[in-house]
Amino acid sequence: MALVHYTVPPVVGGVEAILAEQARQLRASGYDVRVIAGRGDAELVPELDSRHPEIEALTHALARDEPDPGRFARLKARILAGLKAPLADRDVVIAHNALTLHLNLPLTAALTQVGKPLIAWTHDLTWANPRYAEFQRDREPYTLTRDPQAGALYVAISELRRRELADILGVPARGLPVIPNGIDAERFLGLSGPTRALARIAGFEAADPMLLVPVRITRRKRLELAVEAAGRLRERHAGLRVVISGPLGPHSADNATYARELFELRARLGLDGVVQFLHEHPAAGGGHPVDDRMMNELYRLADAILVTSEAEGFGLPVLEAGLARAPLVCTDLAVLREVGGGGLHTFPAAGGSAEVAEAVESALRGRAARLRRRVLTEYTWPAVMKRTEAVIARA
Repeated sequence: MALVHYTVPPVVGGVEAILAEQARQLRASGYDVRVIAGRGDAELVPELDSRHPEIEALTHALARDEPDPGRFARLKARILAGLKAPLADRDVVIAHNALTLHLNLPLTAALTQVGKPLIAWTHDLTWANPRYAEFQRDREPYTLTRDPQAGALYVAISELRRRELADILGVPARGLPVIPNGIDAERFLGLSGPTRALARIAGFEAADPMLLVPVRITRRKRLELAVEAAGRLRERHAGLRVVISGPLGPHSADNATYARELFELRARLGLDGVVQFLHEHPAAGGGHPVDDRMMNELYRLADAILVTSEAEGFGLPVLEAGLARAPLVCTDLAVLREVGGGGLHTFPAAGGSAEVAEAVESALRGRAARLRRRVLTEYTWPAVMKRTEAVIARA
């Protein structure tokens, strides 16, 4: 089991939030993580804090080009002494910004001598920012954040940072891994425990893409078009999930027969793992598993909303899709155009599954849908952690 240590000046902000979540994610993956910082919720070594009075005074003096080698050496020695015990049983040190930013140069110097594999996680660069010109002097200790440190594996958070870092360090960019900041999609989308559990049980947790069909099961909704379109779309989208959220319509005994016909169609097309009728997963008390709050969350989860009705009197899903900022794919009905205005992805009322599938593809090609899918595929924490663990193993 790898042991990982973090050290940064803990000022609340974007970098610190990423650090905290990264530590949490690594712990969840079985790593023994120790967070060491100058203040905050961590094991404390006061001199790691960039706002420590002596560190801050030294930084101001360096900005005035008034280095004090004696004071610098004493602070560096105190930091090394403070890190000795907490680092004793660590296998890897991950230092966020500490090797490329000038806010605590005694810490930068100390980290080069800790005698542990060191990952220099780079969010910001003193030598790439004209605002920090007073710290871009061609001598020590200023050059600590410019020159590559022996034994350190530098990681950049973006391609831009990688290019800047390679230029500053004078090394090939291809040798610098890029690991972006991550986002917790479930937390950001406000998904409740019941919705997350339903997504796992019904098999659409990792949908790519997810189409939400927010209607009851009744013939006038023409759900066979949604099922047949799923068969066409699956050829281009292996991770497709079509989620039909509603229960059986309450006003016709024929709806149970219609549901059986839809299940038979789904099985005949080999779509049992692709098309999900949520009423097949009843709640603990036997009722429908989706309440109003969960319905709102399903809208936020969806890449697109699909409505295949033959007729509507109003079209509430148009409003709901608009508030959820999800593209709406629907039958070309006058009332839906009235409610939705422009921007709908429509298919002819007399069209078949091919037209439905093409309208869905049009929605998924939209800029907002493509950005959403890119974020979910490349920037959620599970994706980021795969790259993180590879870098830890390399270090």
